[in-house]
Amino acid sequence: MENKRPEAEQPRPEQTERRGRFAGRMAWLGRSVWGALSRNVWLKLLSLLLAILLWNYVISTNTSITRAKVVNGLTGYVTGQTTLSANRLALLDDPTEALSNISVTVDAPQTYYSRVSADNVLVSLDLSSVRTAGTQEVPLRATSTFGRVTEIVPEALRLTFEAQDSRSVPINTVFSGDVLEDYWYNVTRVNPSFLTVSGAASVVRSIGSANVYVDVTSRDAPFTQALPYGLFDTAGAEVAQGMLNLSSSSVSVSVDVYPTKDLPVSTDLAKVVTGQPGEGYVVQSVTMQPDVVTVAADAELLDGLTELMIEPVSVEGATQSFTARAAISQLSGLRNVSSEQVYVNVVISEASVVGRVKDISVLVSGKAAGLSVEYSPMSVIVTGPRSDIENLQKEGVYVSLDLSGLGPGTYEIVPVFDQDRYPNVEFKPEHETMTVVLTEIGAE
Repeated sequence: MENKRPEAEQPRPEQTERRGRFAGRMAWLGRSVWGALSRNVWLKLLSLLLAILLWNYVISTNTSITRAKVVNGLTGYVTGQTTLSANRLALLDDPTEALSNISVTVDAPQTYYSRVSADNVLVSLDLSSVRTAGTQEVPLRATSTFGRVTEIVPEALRLTFEAQDSRSVPINTVFSGDVLEDYWYNVTRVNPSFLTVSGAASVVRSIGSANVYVDVTSRDAPFTQALPYGLFDTAGAEVAQGMLNLSSSSVSVSVDVYPTKDLPVSTDLAKVVTGQPGEGYVVQSVTMQPDVVTVAADAELLDGLTELMIEPVSVEGATQSFTARAAISQLSGLRNVSSEQVYVNVVISEASVVGRVKDISVLVSGKAAGLSVEYSPMSVIVTGPRSDIENLQKEGVYVSLDLSGLGPGTYEIVPVFDQDRYPNVEFKPEHETMTVVLTEIGAE
């Protein structure tokens, strides 16, 4: 059955006529434009260009048209450390390596797509949300200037947190490099001399010292230098500083550098002792320990020095040897003395006197049988300590005469004195020899 439009919906004749005239005009206009375009190639190109520009404009102004762009190799940074510290917590692990290769996906409007890069995508590890110690997942956050971040790889880092601790650590200076011979090096100032270190309790408590290595290679004059330092535990292993809060990033070290010279310590009695020993006693000698001391000073001063003096030692009333400690006399301009004090060994002996001993006891050996012996009297001049001389004068002097192989006759024989008992005494007979007469017994 044929469907027919109701009579009320049938177009009227005048409407049909108007529609026909409009369609005719549009057809004529289309044929005219197409004819113009078909006759001029430049107008065709211009039309194409206008179409492209119009399309780009539509895309650029419509922010709902977006594209996803992945940015790789991003490096994140840590935030919220102040809040973490305020909560008396510290990060044990160093997240630097984990934050060095992060990928982020950015959903950016088509017009900004090409501008999305590592320069305008920021990745952060926010620690401000951490409230308790232990190992936990901390999410990463990322923002982009030209779009919305839809994905972060990795999404979070597994980190360990501990209670925060703080302590003061002394700074030790250690010389390194090639040290010049005959030069003295000395640290005169270290600033600061202590470091305040805070961080994870287990790490802070393991730190034993902070060492500064001062390279003195080719240094021949005083200098000051700002140097880095290393933290070391009690076993000597270096402690990483990355997750620690340090009161200073470097240490200023001032070093004195001066030439040195080895100088003997004077043993001149007139210069090293004062006073008088007891009556009948004298200072025989002094020795020093050490007897050579190394000093550092300007080269001009060293050139004029040949020996060092000590503060004199008193021997007043001394009757026996003794050892005393004495200070090296400090000269103006000396920068260092290897030993500021020496031990002085003072040898006290009795004063030497001269005496004569007439009581000579002769011990004869080697005399042949049947011979009698006679010898000329003699006296001996003895020189030595008073007590020895007095004893000799009381006891007499013993001499030995060796007559081995001698027959009757008169001989000049050199006597041998018994010096073993008195090794400090010098014996000098009035004559070098004694006249000895050997006679056969019974012969006249």
